[in-house]
Amino acid sequence: MKYAVILQTLLFFLFSCSMKEEDPVLILPDIQLDLTPPRLVETDSSQGETVYFHFNEPLCLSEDKTVLDSGDTASLSIRNENCLVLTPDSRLDPGKVYIAPVSVEDHSGNSNNFLIRFWGWNPALPEALINELNPKGSGNNTDTLEIFFTRGGSTAGMTLYYGTASHNEYKYILPALEVEAEDYLLIHCRPEGISEEIDEDTEKDVSGGKLSHDEAWDLWLPEDSGLSGNNGVLTLYSSPEGVLMDCIIYSDRETDPEDEFLGWTSATYDAVVDLYDTGDWKFTSTDIPPEEAVRSDYTTGTRTLSRSSLSEDTDSAADWHTTPTGGKSFGEANTDEVYVHQE
Repeated sequence: MKYAVILQTLLFFLFSCSMKEEDPVLILPDIQLDLTPPRLVETDSSQGETVYFHFNEPLCLSEDKTVLDSGDTASLSIRNENCLVLTPDSRLDPGKVYIAPVSVEDHSGNSNNFLIRFWGWNPALPEALINELNPKGSGNNTDTLEIFFTRGGSTAGMTLYYGTASHNEYKYILPALEVEAEDYLLIHCRPEGISEEIDEDTEKDVSGGKLSHDEAWDLWLPEDSGLSGNNGVLTLYSSPEGVLMDCIIYSDRETDPEDEFLGWTSATYDAVVDLYDTGDWKFTSTDIPPEEAVRSDYTTGTRTLSRSSLSEDTDSAADWHTTPTGGKSFGEANTDEVYVHQE
């Protein structure tokens, strides 16, 4: 704040002194005042237990420790001038949300206080793929999403977004399930709220309800959120602000260069752009054509969008197909049979 003090002193001098025509004109120095405190712009929790908070300007720290809302302590330091580094002093619970009170200051003395949220690091994440979904669920075949695990581990903190972490309609943070390779997890998006709809945590055969499976893990969204029937983006992250693990874009739209959203629906456009910008979905053109999404035109409650058993996970529509009528296989291996539309 030293520049502000200098300026105030000079102004006081000008207005408290009577000036004559012959008095020399006082020229104020060209001072760029910084009166804005540091602003948090990004959180990066993708590199183990340490969490990195990126600010818009260089920082100073008055304390090198903070106490989390859980009572645990964490060390604070500065990296690359703009980055606040938080390192827990002990192992935190994987997937649990924590709040850290932090005070930062810039080199002009402007300070800001934050309550920063982050999630406990999960060192045993499984490898997972979004494997099947029926966005046009109906009747006894309600909207359901299947995740297939190619490597076992703990799902604590893994997060499903309808959209992306930056642009979404809702998110669902998975509980801590100890899954094995080749396990299936079913996320039921239109629960009826009946007592049989039990979130399974240790046994696979305790849940009932539509499309539940005794050989798969069953979880039920807390609200009747559903899936968009024709156009949607689904992403799976290691944590709410973690690394993208898998995604799918599906659409029945066509490119429209004259349209503000290039042919996409307004609800999906921003999320699609996110995946285009990061390269997590492969497009062949900067026009981001909707035709390169997984086609949803002919799905029904039992004609699902399914990943091919031979898929190499190319992050493109080539990994997916529409199954024939009755081809849904939630909780079991996908069929490679493809629906053929008859004109």
